[in-house]
Amino acid sequence: MVTLYRCKAPTDLVCRCGTVARRLRSMDIDYEVIRMPFLKRDRPEVDALTGQRWVPVLVHGDEAIADSHRILEYLDHLESSAAKARAGAEPA
Repeated sequence: MVTLYRCKAPTDLVCRCGTVARRLRSMDIDYEVIRMPFLKRDRPEVDALTGQRWVPVLVHGDEAIADSHRILEYLDHLESSAAKARAGAEPA
């Protein structure tokens, strides 16, 4: 299961959290959204996961990835790994 800790922005078009959410949807990855309070001091769960209080944070299995750029790189890696696995599984 994938969990996205994100801001309370009502749309996916105005923030980095929305960029990550759009990418997850485009990859057909099911994910749970946890909306975080506006004030960083009110985000102890994010701090416990990553040692900082900024969002977005993506949790995938045992991995907790902070920063939208790192999350997008991680998703790109997952996508390329899945494509390689599919290519290797196809008969010659």
